[in-house]
Amino acid sequence: MAMAVCAFPSSRRRRTDRKEALMGDSKGGRRPLTYDDRLAIERGLNRGDRIAWIARTIGRAPKVVAEEVKRNWTDDPQGMLVVRTRNICSKAGLCEVRGLCKGMCRARCSRCKDFLCNSLCPDFEAKPCEKLARSPFCCNACPSRVGGGCRHPYRYYQAKWAQDAADARRSESRQGIDCDPEAFESAITLISDGLAKGQSPQHIFAANPGAIPFGVRSLYNYLGGAKAGDLSKLDLPKAVRYKPRSKSKSAKSSNIPREVLEGRRWTDFCALDQADRDNAVEMDTVVGRQGRDSQCILTLFVRRIGFQFHILLPDKSATSVVEALDTLQELCGPRFSQAFGLILCDRGSEFSDAERIEHGRNGVKRLSLFYCDPLQSQQKGRCERCHEELRRILPKGKTNFDALTCRDMAACMSHVNSYLRGKMDWMAPVEMARLVLPQGLLDAYGVEEIEPKEVNLTPHLVPHAITLI
Repeated sequence: MAMAVCAFPSSRRRRTDRKEALMGDSKGGRRPLTYDDRLAIERGLNRGDRIAWIARTIGRAPKVVAEEVKRNWTDDPQGMLVVRTRNICSKAGLCEVRGLCKGMCRARCSRCKDFLCNSLCPDFEAKPCEKLARSPFCCNACPSRVGGGCRHPYRYYQAKWAQDAADARRSESRQGIDCDPEAFESAITLISDGLAKGQSPQHIFAANPGAIPFGVRSLYNYLGGAKAGDLSKLDLPKAVRYKPRSKSKSAKSSNIPREVLEGRRWTDFCALDQADRDNAVEMDTVVGRQGRDSQCILTLFVRRIGFQFHILLPDKSATSVVEALDTLQELCGPRFSQAFGLILCDRGSEFSDAERIEHGRNGVKRLSLFYCDPLQSQQKGRCERCHEELRRILPKGKTNFDALTCRDMAACMSHVNSYLRGKMDWMAPVEMARLVLPQGLLDAYGVEEIEPKEVNLTPHLVPHAITLI
């Protein structure tokens, strides 16, 4: 005959269950107490429940509840039956002081029924209740608080008061600037010097690792809250924008003949492999004052390394563009097609001679040319992004392009391409260009690597070409 065996939980299992019941949810113990939690604590204390039981009902450790009661108590409870005319001085039984009220009374002040000497006597000394040193650390369910009241200061826990105190403490901990005044002043000076050179906050932080005791987001908050000394948001490079251009109601017609566009449209470019598109070069021109300046700048942005060439042209013509590319090919030698074998440009008239752009002086094809769609500058957006940095040095409408020289272009290329890029893990494009582009090409154009702290993207780089007329 089979005998049934009853399985009893082991002593280790019972100890584990008891510990989990008392400690509550370990993950929940790390989250802040809510107002509902505090209400449950108050109700439990009013009933006289033990701290461990209250903690179990809200899924917290007893230590969390005990610390909450000790931290957020009040001696002036609302809606509680208390005796406010008690003499709680520890010296009341032996005190002989008289006349604290400056009246005609000759009785001892400790026995006065008209005035409470605790608030008048300079020698007042309250005696804490010994019960408050033990759980539950408050007077909510203490029987001594009713009737004539005890001879000790009250300490009550109320959810509303506790929630307000916790919110105020949390708010105060997040106010102010989390560093000493000397370090903050040093950081503001460092940031001011960088902004004066046209550097962005991101570049300044990357160029000075560990020197600024707060982050970029905090800097913007300080600028918005007028906490950054003499600095303001107007000191940021992009804070003050030019007046937006008015867009033409009718789209401009393409300057490129239809037969030239065959096989060179944006859709044809998108049909290429992703690797080929990533290695493309974006080409554009930057012009000076309309109707006054003849010279312009040919820009070539190398996508894979983020480097942009600035080549000065005598005029904005297809012939000048072709001659600039011929010179670039001579400087690169046989590696020209490897570095500039795929070019994407807009449909400007200066790029209309597609056959001559694609073929060198010897008639051999050197590159493939593709055109963006009309009025779609975002299709070569990285080139346009670098134009913004160039325009910090050469403001539109305020720069005499005819006064620019090749030496000025070398300075512009050096500073723009020494600007640290977040997309390149805070490296400068000129560092990558030294490794990737044909040897000697940067030296031929006078490009130098500028220290990050010395990068200057302001008109002070070429002051002789800046005019306000």
